[in-house]
Amino acid sequence: MGILLLPGIVISWFLSAVLATKKGKAAPDYLLALWLFSIGYILFGYYLFISQAYLTYPTLVLLGMPLPLTQGPFLYLYTKYQTRKAPFRKSGLLHFLPVLLSLLFLFGGFFFLPFEQKVETFRQAGKGYEIQAFINLAGIYISGLVYIPLTLWKLVRYRKNLKNEFSNTERIQFNWLLYLVIGVGLIWIPVWFIREEPFVYGSASVFVILLGFFGIRQAGVLGHAPPGASAPQYIPEEPEEPAGPAAASKYQKSSLTGDMAAGIYERLVQLMQDEKPYLNPELTLGELAGLLGIHPNHLSQVVNAMAKKNFYDFVNGWRIEEFLRIAEKPESKQFTLLALAFDCGFNSKASFNRNFRNYTGHAPTEYLSRQGSSPGEAGRSL
Repeated sequence: MGILLLPGIVISWFLSAVLATKKGKAAPDYLLALWLFSIGYILFGYYLFISQAYLTYPTLVLLGMPLPLTQGPFLYLYTKYQTRKAPFRKSGLLHFLPVLLSLLFLFGGFFFLPFEQKVETFRQAGKGYEIQAFINLAGIYISGLVYIPLTLWKLVRYRKNLKNEFSNTERIQFNWLLYLVIGVGLIWIPVWFIREEPFVYGSASVFVILLGFFGIRQAGVLGHAPPGASAPQYIPEEPEEPAGPAAASKYQKSSLTGDMAAGIYERLVQLMQDEKPYLNPELTLGELAGLLGIHPNHLSQVVNAMAKKNFYDFVNGWRIEEFLRIAEKPESKQFTLLALAFDCGFNSKASFNRNFRNYTGHAPTEYLSRQGSSPGEAGRSL
């Protein structure tokens, strides 16, 4: 068992140190660093126990027992701040109140016992602390039941809102977060149903190893984000009206009136025509709203109501129109269609093809051929 635990301990603490020395750290980086350190300590505490090192370090073993209570809060808070760029709020520390209470009130008396009595308590499988251990274990069960669904709910909301906030979703870290939630959920399955400590801690060690492997591959998680990588945009919350015909004339739950919406939309169209902000591949709702000097939620309402589209489709529609405009120019014939697409604000072949088909109903080469281009021109490689 120790053979599996030791890699998990070393990797979790190594990755925690990597994140601690990362430049330009944000709230998610601090949370992930602390999370990995806590996982490493949980594994370390169990390793001390099975190797009978509790005979020498009983206090170190006990410190790891309440730490599983931190796993749900770390998962939730990491997902929260990874999906919405914002400074960490001190109220988030309340999520860790159960582990503090467990240390102080359930096991606080243990720290004042003589060394020999501490060792004897472990030898007798926690005799005298049966009730405290039961309450701590119940708290761990409840924590998983609460935080895993809560995190999934936040992730689903985030995915639903992606196309209302970003013009490009290719590099958004949704899959990374989804795999993280699934991985933590898979650890809780043996906690709930199997209840065999070697299997539980072994699963946690495997989780850390996989987290390190995929975290290194995922841009911006354990290292610096590459140029052009998208990051969540912080948008202050304000109730939004659903898209649809009614939203164009009524904004009962918003400070935005129908006349204001029409005026903003006119300014928006003029901005798109004159300054072409859609040429920026990483254009976000917040950035475009800043150019107009309005609240991002008002811009979202206007696009949904007046253009009958979400932000993603609205911006990419302008990119397609720009592509069609420059593709007709004689001087553009020397370039591939993909090169022209990049010039219009797209940042991947898949994104361009998907948006082009959604907008025109045809693939790029097929559409250009239908418009009367010569076979050579229409067949330019993507």
